Amino acid sequence: MTLIAKGFKQCKKSDPNLNECLKDGLQSAIPHLVKGVPSLGIIPMDPLRITELKIDQGSGPVSIKLNFKDLDIMNLKMLTIDKIKYDSKKYILYIEALPKQSIVLQGNYEITGKVLVLPIVGKGKCKIILDMSKVYGTLIMKPIVKNGMEYLEIDDFSLKFIASKLNFKLDNLFNGDKALGDNMNVFLNENWKELLNELQPAVEAVFATAFKGIGQQFLNRIPINQIITD
Repeated sequence: MTLIAKGFKQCKKSDPNLNECLKDGLQSAIPHLVKGVPSLGIIPMDPLRITELKIDQGSGPVSIKLNFKDLDIMNLKMLTIDKIKYDSKKYILYIEALPKQSIVLQGNYEITGKVLVLPIVGKGKCKIILDMSKVYGTLIMKPIVKNGMEYLEIDDFSLKFIASKLNFKLDNLFNGDKALGDNMNVFLNENWKELLNELQPAVEAVFATAFKGIGQQFLNRIPINQIITD
């Protein structure tokens, strides 16, 4: 099955508007990618299920161990590609995207540690809403040859985002003490900037790892010449 048959747009390396072509192609691909493309080995992405996610922030104002299980990440389909720049000689792809809706993370959590000056402990259901004004991604790739065909392999995928709001709802904090739990949720939401400042690098790394895996699944099945022709 070719990319063209799947509705993906093919670009030419010689096109002076190659970056614009790739931007349009990726944008048109998002509806296919979020639904999943079994024939290409691509799992559904909205919601994107993260089986386990561990954040161990051992020092600083926020010192916590935060584990998530069966975490669903929703509204990835609402990403709009704003800009793409591709270096065809170094195989580096720069992406800027604009989230059109809040990213919602929902699943099971377990937390112990300290947030600013307060101790925190809890285990239960969680819902986290993240508003982002921009997402930046950088893919560093290299060409490899399989069965006489050239493919791309992702060496590194870094991701950064600019957040405009973060909202927490952690159920069953402090062994179900509702008053303490409600107060802690209020405290977390009032101090979301300080909290995110400590946790953002770990969150970005987790997102980058997840998207690297998804991107590599796609690139494992698609030769370069089906994406960019000479």
